[in-house]
Amino acid sequence: MSGQGGRTMSERFRSWDNYREGEGNLRARQALYDYRRPQIDLQGMVVDRITLLPKRIVDVGCGNGMYLTRLREAFPEAEVIGVDRSPGMIAGLSEPAVVADVRALPFADASADVVLAMHMLYHVPDLQTALDQLGRALAPGGVLFVSTLASDDRPEYRRIWREAAKRALGAEVGSPSRMALDHFSLETAQAMLTERFASVRLHDFPGVLEVPEPAPLLDAYRSAESFMAMEPGDFDRVMRQVEADLDRHFATEDLLRVTVHTGILECRGHR
Repeated sequence: MSGQGGRTMSERFRSWDNYREGEGNLRARQALYDYRRPQIDLQGMVVDRITLLPKRIVDVGCGNGMYLTRLREAFPEAEVIGVDRSPGMIAGLSEPAVVADVRALPFADASADVVLAMHMLYHVPDLQTALDQLGRALAPGGVLFVSTLASDDRPEYRRIWREAAKRALGAEVGSPSRMALDHFSLETAQAMLTERFASVRLHDFPGVLEVPEPAPLLDAYRSAESFMAMEPGDFDRVMRQVEADLDRHFATEDLLRVTVHTGILECRGHR
């Protein structure tokens, strides 16, 4: 399915258009996790798993810098570099931060003690090249952290969108989160990384979102508009149906519960 501009959802999902103007869309999706139960400190877990004193840490696909801030606090003597494909994201970050594609990282071989690729590889068309580059930049004895979504992440969230689209348009409309799972789920990631590293440790984080009102859900759905291969009028019609469906749910329920399941893979020892 292709919409305005003729690009498919796959092409849109793998572009950086959704992040071009900065963190607004990303933050709307991140905000849903304020309602996660149990709450987890992903940034703290990464910091705690860095057992050496790193000289350089590279956060590839750093987005709005959630990990950068914690890493710079924890390792003040290290050079902690943010890397993102979107100039709009980099513009809001403290230096050092560079605009670059994971498939062509501007770092010398074996020059980083710690490399992060957190919730970003599902946007990359050529995963093998991306993983080659991440491994190339990682120094011997270093650690690579990769995070993504498990295959059973947010089925209720996708169902709400899918059913609203059927009612509003009479057609099946895919979702960006489904594309992420099909391309680079936690299970796929673990298999790919095990081929490249002697040790791949899974830190598994199942949970549930307990959302008390429609607003944060609507903001998250709206944040994905540029991923959708839809005409703007069609997107608006589906959103009106989503809003009506959520209003109907919250008329009788205090919460909407959404299953979530993410994980971080801790990779050591190049094969």
